[in-house]
Amino acid sequence: MTEDVQKLREAIEDLQVRLRDEMQLRTELERRCHLLEKLAHRDPTTGLRTETYLRARIQEEIQRSFRYPSATTLITLCAPKEKIEEIPQLGRRLGAELRTSDHVFSLSKSGLAILLVETPEEGARKVLERLSAEMERFIGEYGYSVTSFPVDTNLADEFLQMAMERHNQVAQRLYPETQTAFSPVN
Repeated sequence: MTEDVQKLREAIEDLQVRLRDEMQLRTELERRCHLLEKLAHRDPTTGLRTETYLRARIQEEIQRSFRYPSATTLITLCAPKEKIEEIPQLGRRLGAELRTSDHVFSLSKSGLAILLVETPEEGARKVLERLSAEMERFIGEYGYSVTSFPVDTNLADEFLQMAMERHNQVAQRLYPETQTAFSPVN
C-alpha cells in the first residue's frame, strides 16, 4: 500500500508541475495576445493609430458620453497633396502635444483625425488655435472639420458618418479633381 501511495504522490506532484507550467505558458500567451492587439491598433509604417481603431474608440466614447454626460469631439485634418509625406510626422507631433486621453489617428494618406475626449466644440476650437502654428509649420495650409457629440448629432451611429462627410467636403475643396478623399463609413 505504501508503494501505491508513493506512486500517487509522485503523480500528483507531476500534475502540479505540469499545471504550473501550463499556467505560465497561458499567462505568456495572454500577454502576447494583448501586445498583438495593441499593435493592431497602430499603422506599422507611421506609428499612428488606424482608422479602424478610430471607429472602435468613437463607439466607446459615445457610450461613455451616454453614461456620464459629456461631449466628445472629432477634428479631422486634410493636408495638401504636396505635403502628404509630412502627415505621419505631424500626427506624432500632435499626439505629443495633446492630453493623454486624446488620440491622433491616420485617415488615409492625406488626413488625420483627432479624438478629443470630454471636450465640447468650443474646447476643440481652442485646441485647433493652440496647434495651428505647429500644423502650419509641418504642412502649410490645411483644411479641417469639427464634429461634436451630442451637439451636431445625438445619435452614435450618425456621429462618425457626419464627421467623415464633413471631412470629405474639406478634402474636395483641397482636391477638386477627386470625388471623395475617404470612403463612407459603413
